[in-house]
Amino acid sequence: MSTTNKSHLAALPIEVIYQIFDYLDVETILFSIRCVSKQLYSVATTYNRYELDFRYIFQSDLPVIARIINPENVVSITISDELCANNQVNLFFSHFRIDQFIRLHSLNLIKVEAHDLNKFKDHIMKCSLRTFSISLDRFHNTMHMSLISSILSHRDLYNFEFKEFSNVISEMQWPNQCSLKHVTIYECHLETIYHIITRLPYLQTLAIENFCNNSFGTTVVIDDSDTDLRTNLTSLLLNRCTNIRMNHVEALLSRLPALKHLRLLVPRCEYKNELFDGSRWEEFIRSKLSLLNKFEFSFHVSKHWIPNDVTIESLIAPFRTPFWLESKHWCIKCDLEKQIHHEAFHLYSLPLFQNYFSYPEYRNRIRYSILNVAENSANIIANTSELFLELNKTMFSESHENVSII
Repeated sequence: MSTTNKSHLAALPIEVIYQIFDYLDVETILFSIRCVSKQLYSVATTYNRYELDFRYIFQSDLPVIARIINPENVVSITISDELCANNQVNLFFSHFRIDQFIRLHSLNLIKVEAHDLNKFKDHIMKCSLRTFSISLDRFHNTMHMSLISSILSHRDLYNFEFKEFSNVISEMQWPNQCSLKHVTIYECHLETIYHIITRLPYLQTLAIENFCNNSFGTTVVIDDSDTDLRTNLTSLLLNRCTNIRMNHVEALLSRLPALKHLRLLVPRCEYKNELFDGSRWEEFIRSKLSLLNKFEFSFHVSKHWIPNDVTIESLIAPFRTPFWLESKHWCIKCDLEKQIHHEAFHLYSLPLFQNYFSYPEYRNRIRYSILNVAENSANIIANTSELFLELNKTMFSESHENVSII
């Protein structure tokens, strides 16, 4: 590093250096930046937001890291005991004492054994842990679930991520005293969502990566006579739904009158389930979700399932009422896509909310597209970290003037 770079880095306020450190791994800070100057050596010593991710730390570096770093300055730990992870749990306990991490705020455990989880649990109940994330292997046992349930009773814990399938989450015994506010689950069924909502009175955000309705084609299991349900849930994110129909959605959402943010992604649905019906959505939101101010959705349906007289104009028309345009200011788009073996309609809200967006989508081509707004001035993409555009020369010259990267 040149003298000029040294002086520039050293001249930064310590708060700015701390913010830079927030984006760097522990090895870069300790083995590179810390050695540049006495000032940066001191900053690295006092920095108190270290995140230890044992999946990306060289085993040979662990003894040095354990000697240099102060456990009180560590706020996050990620440990994996998968087959390819070189028994990280034993490595951790051979170099660190878990009770010394008194400022630990986040713990992510991957495929850990029950007896190791028990070691972490004893410390978790004593520290101010805020976020707990765990995934189990297929050989998990009842002890795992009992320990997780005990951890969830921690009074300071408010964020829980469970990376397991529906059959595992259904085994969860949610503690009576549970302060969780934000829960993310890899997969669960409709009944499980309802059970979670009823057991977590302080829950504000529930995110389901894969929502499977195992009562498809049968009576919806939620009992309309249950009027005692009280929930503070304001955000429900169903990121990938299968076997879902409009009546299932209505049965669930009608129990969530405080909902302000709804995300509903259905990659394959039948037209007859009325998810595409803007008029029905308008009536339901007016009567059951009066506080809803953010509605993100994406519905795909094969044209094979739809009557011949249905067009993208007829699909978008119900979304052009004053409710959508003036009251809610929600921009909706409908595409007619040419897929490999058939055509499909894609109805979705704007701006887009996917982490990755490809236009046109892989193996799909947009034959025709229409918006519910009269002018083409709506924000099209937001909260998207990767954007792929396949443009020919003409399209590039036309779009270059209308695209801004923030």
